[in-house]
Amino acid sequence: MLALDAVVWRIVDAVLLACVAVLALTVGAQVVSRLAGASVPWTEELSRFLFLWTAFLGMACGFRRLEHPRIALLLPLLRRLGPAFAVHLYVAAGVAFFCVAGWHAAGFVAQQLRFGERSAVLGVGMYVASLPMLIACVLAVFATLVTAYVDRSTRVALEREGLAPCSGPEDART
Repeated sequence: MLALDAVVWRIVDAVLLACVAVLALTVGAQVVSRLAGASVPWTEELSRFLFLWTAFLGMACGFRRLEHPRIALLLPLLRRLGPAFAVHLYVAAGVAFFCVAGWHAAGFVAQQLRFGERSAVLGVGMYVASLPMLIACVLAVFATLVTAYVDRSTRVALEREGLAPCSGPEDART
């Protein structure tokens, strides 16, 4: 399972790198075209799509590395009930949230496919804007389950540090 985990996140990292690189080039083209007095409309639409992909995939990566935002108000109370309980609650809340969000994202994608919605300038299906949300929800559930139940080092970090962030599973081993 950890081998699958490594492959999945390497692919996600590669997609993120490609999106950021193309986003930087696209925004650069926007700046140059506006300075030249001839705005290129496709650059704005493409940059919006790429921004969505980077934002949602980046959010999913945060769950894998335990760097995601969370509400820490109840953590001291939960830790008194036992670190294992806090981890199970963390998993249940995360999985429930992303299942609901994923369900709605799947509905958006299905609707956009059913009605054949297309972007105004590029002419691509609008599902391209909703698909990263669906993918990110699936990845966030996967990451939450792996960090809590498969990867022993992140499980230890979750229990020991009370869900405090670390820069990755390798940091939890130290």
